[in-house]
Amino acid sequence: MSVNSLVTFAGSVGGVASAASSLASILTGPGANTWWGSLRQASFGGVPFAVLDNRTKFGGRNVVHRYPYRDDVWVEPMGKLARSFDITGFLIENSLVYGGGSVIGQRDRLIAACETAGPQTLVHPTFGSVQNVSCLDSECSESIAHGRVIMVRLRFVRGGARIYPNVTTSTQSAVASAASGVTGGSLLDFARAAATVIQQGAAVVRTAVGTAISWYQTALAAIHDVKRVINAVSTLAGNFGALYGGGNSGYTGSNQTAPAGTTAAQLIEADTAHAAAVVAAGTALQTAAANVSDTATFAACAQQLVTAVLATAANPADAIRLASGMASFSPSDDFTSSVIGSSMSSMQTSCAALFRRCALAGVAQACSTYQPSSYDDATTRIENVTTLLDAEIENAGDVGDDESFAALRVLRNAVVTDLQSRGGDLAPLQTMRFNAPMPALVLAHRIYDDVTRVDQLVQQVQPIHPLFMPMTFQALAS
Repeated sequence: MSVNSLVTFAGSVGGVASAASSLASILTGPGANTWWGSLRQASFGGVPFAVLDNRTKFGGRNVVHRYPYRDDVWVEPMGKLARSFDITGFLIENSLVYGGGSVIGQRDRLIAACETAGPQTLVHPTFGSVQNVSCLDSECSESIAHGRVIMVRLRFVRGGARIYPNVTTSTQSAVASAASGVTGGSLLDFARAAATVIQQGAAVVRTAVGTAISWYQTALAAIHDVKRVINAVSTLAGNFGALYGGGNSGYTGSNQTAPAGTTAAQLIEADTAHAAAVVAAGTALQTAAANVSDTATFAACAQQLVTAVLATAANPADAIRLASGMASFSPSDDFTSSVIGSSMSSMQTSCAALFRRCALAGVAQACSTYQPSSYDDATTRIENVTTLLDAEIENAGDVGDDESFAALRVLRNAVVTDLQSRGGDLAPLQTMRFNAPMPALVLAHRIYDDVTRVDQLVQQVQPIHPLFMPMTFQALAS
């Protein structure tokens, strides 16, 4: 509502020109730049109207809790109160301020706006434009006393977005929880099996130590693997890392790049420290095996060895490869059929199962940080990991390790769900064929119409040189 609309209303309703003139002088005086000057022309759904007064309801929604024999109360906040506006105004025929034409036509347009389903825009005289407003109640009154003026009363409420409660489960957190469950279940089954056979004496303990040493040697072979050692410097920033990138684990950011300024010598030094941590963890495992009756410490040392081996990997793909080797551990020592021989065989079997399950938990955790590069990559990774898990699930079922059996099944489902959620919607691989070798930059433009994907293409194809890509290769379809 503006000053002129009030003047018009005063002149039309009161019929006294002097009253209108006096009102105009009051409204356009020294205070015109304050409250009066900030008034806006009110409208709803694009239909303008003048305003006489308005009331706004706001605040918070609270629940008051009262308790017996207690004088005070507890007020529980429940969020904001929906802001509502009660407006009393009028429509005037042929207004000099907002126009509008026939007052009957204005009334009909305002009724149509109020009866239209869904929220609309309210222009409030002091709050300005308010979006997502619905008309809850409206009425108009006409009388001979008012003549060409129709009085209106409107009640509005501001709404919000139509949002329903939604619970999203982090698939990566589910994998971590399931891996922890496998570790705990494996400890329970190992403790149950070891409690019986360990009573046979030192020969059984020596079997536990020998099995631990054999598994530790598997870990040493993994960290001294040539590919892993070379990958230790594959995270160097710049062109070296972009073209060399040893164990790519996805083209959407899961590859780690060393900070700018890092040298190859620094990376090798860090890798040496990681390898030393594996040796220390292996020594601790052998010491714990000598006191295998402390099953909790023994299992914790086995898990620590897996963690140390995973820390030596430069990327998740390499971590999966290293832990998968440890998860395939299967000692083949022969024992006699005597009571002690049977106990030694049982101890070896139980230790090997504990070690494999700890390694499988590490494989699953590495998978949760691995970003598949394509739909095919995700499918292949799922097949490889579930093959390991299925073999151990079958083994746990055969020997009656119920805790491990149940935990491994949960872990399998968690890994499959996680990889499917992050790789199921990726583009598949497609065979590309060209008549002659071409630079990767040209092929990125021809295949994807995006030259910024040249590094991705080079990492996928692994050509001898990016300027001479092979004539046939597999790359993302889109």
